[in-house]
Amino acid sequence: MMNWDQIGKYCSLFLADGVAGYFLQFIAYSLAIHAFNKLMIKPLRLFVMALTFSILAFGIKKLPINIDIILIMIACILLSYLLFKTNIYSTVLAVLLTALSVLIFELVTYGIANLIFGTEKFNYYFYDKSSIDNLIIKALIGIPTNIFLIIEMIFVYKIIPSKLKKGVYNGEDSKENS
Repeated sequence: MMNWDQIGKYCSLFLADGVAGYFLQFIAYSLAIHAFNKLMIKPLRLFVMALTFSILAFGIKKLPINIDIILIMIACILLSYLLFKTNIYSTVLAVLLTALSVLIFELVTYGIANLIFGTEKFNYYFYDKSSIDNLIIKALIGIPTNIFLIIEMIFVYKIIPSKLKKGVYNGEDSKENS
């Protein structure tokens, strides 16, 4: 017989970690790549880019190595350049600055969560991976990071093109400058 409670928890984990975690974070990465390459946002392209990066990041996170963040950044850069035909320099800059923003927002978010829950309970949620409930709570704690990141990248997308009008890239087709 199926354990519906366990199935519900795994569905909640998928929504919290997969959709609200990976997908929202890579929407922000995709927005940054669009901004730094001065590309017009096309919803389908943005969605496909974010979905591709999310699936790739999920797979890389499952590898038994401790350099997953670096591999994810390299993969995002290469996929963006090879598959989505973006300028390599602008893409590297976008990915590195977005990763830096993620680190800063996570520091703030986890610091606030640590104050709210207390150090002992926060460490229990953050480091105990034996319970699916803790994994869901850990994923939910990270959602504000992704929301702030998307807001920042929308702001960057609106500001960068106007500040770089006299720049090197023409904004129509970044592959000419690769």
